[in-house]
Amino acid sequence: IRTMPPPPSESGVGAAPAVWGEFVSLPENDSAVRAARRLARAVTQRGFALPPSPLVIHGRPGTGKSHLVQNLIHAVVDSPDAVTARVVAARDLHRAAWETPEDDDFAELRDVDLLAIEDLQHLPAKAADRVCRLLDARASRRKPTVVTASAGPAGLTKLPHRLTSRLAAGLVVQLEPLTPLARRTLLDRLAGKRNLPLTPDALDWLASQSTGGGARPLAGAIERLHHLTRDFAGTLDLAAVQKILSDGDTPENPVERIVARVATVYGVKPKDVLGPCRQREVLLPRHVAMYLARLIAKLSYPQIGTAFGRDHSTVLHAVRKIEADLKADAKLKRTVRELRAELG
Repeated sequence: IRTMPPPPSESGVGAAPAVWGEFVSLPENDSAVRAARRLARAVTQRGFALPPSPLVIHGRPGTGKSHLVQNLIHAVVDSPDAVTARVVAARDLHRAAWETPEDDDFAELRDVDLLAIEDLQHLPAKAADRVCRLLDARASRRKPTVVTASAGPAGLTKLPHRLTSRLAAGLVVQLEPLTPLARRTLLDRLAGKRNLPLTPDALDWLASQSTGGGARPLAGAIERLHHLTRDFAGTLDLAAVQKILSDGDTPENPVERIVARVATVYGVKPKDVLGPCRQREVLLPRHVAMYLARLIAKLSYPQIGTAFGRDHSTVLHAVRKIEADLKADAKLKRTVRELRAELG
């Protein structure tokens, strides 16, 4: 779809953005949306030539890679034809590589009509050979593959060249960080879906606060406002939004409350649990907090990802890891049980 320049308006925002399924097409992601739509047509409709494979979609966390892939998968499996699709996390491919016989090479993943491999930057280098064979087998069968990563092939320096060269041979598109106008446009659409009557000055202010570059902080801001304004009647102007968000900055926010308590138990800072640090003393409490947010607050994986500034596949991995570790780690089991009793 072509995103036309918005006509001028009093607030500087034009017509509603183009939408493909649940994904909003903006100038920053338009090339990726076009590539995904072209691939969906090629997979589901005869007569369309398959585009170069793999399709590599890369961008900073929160720019919408997983959301776009989910939209692509839905477009394929919802078609009238019997088309099969599968989404796997790269770290799960690593585990499968050692659980699958050497001569099998992911038989199910090899033959599915459309395969999406998410977060390739998390794939250990020692699993690269078998992933290369998987990509080659799919290419020989004319089965397209989609790959998401935090960087393009040249930026995946921890992976061997034999794998990144295969990625570079496909179609590589980037999801760019959102500009202020794009953030404003997306906020307007998200607010409309939640029936939040935000005034132009409130939208402008929210767009200026969410500068993380992607859509996830914007979705988080709207979800938080939706939660805090359930009993609010009237128009949400700038003053009202600032007051509501200020009053809502308390530990009663379920994720903040969980993070604060987990951080205290493990002797770390809440900002580190929510931040980018990957040291083990922070990773464990972060995974525990994600697990408890899922268990106690009943939040979805995308909602938890929004709160922690990460994608849903990272949250899913954390929850599964804690679930597995609870079966073998008595100390962890006791700690989680006590936290659950206190926070639940």
